[in-house]
Amino acid sequence: MQTTLRIDDQLYREAKAEAAREGTTLTRFLEEGIRLRLQKRKLTVPHSIRIYDPEAPSAAISEVEIRRIAAEAQEEQDLAKLGYPSL
Repeated sequence: MQTTLRIDDQLYREAKAEAAREGTTLTRFLEEGIRLRLQKRKLTVPHSIRIYDPEAPSAAISEVEIRRIAAEAQEEQDLAKLGYPSL
């Protein structure tokens, strides 16, 4: 399929130069990038939810602590989406 894309000029120059260094066409280079991005999305681990037992002695968690835990979980998920290892 043939299509038209609008790509930032600097990004285009960098991609074209990298493709040339690798001895491939810009089309193949971009196709590989798209494939890798789609594959990474499929490998993303689903978000897990921490469950707390109200009967456990450590169950007395403040709202601030719950928000902190939620923020940490969100940050881990965001980093995983970007391909960075979790903290």
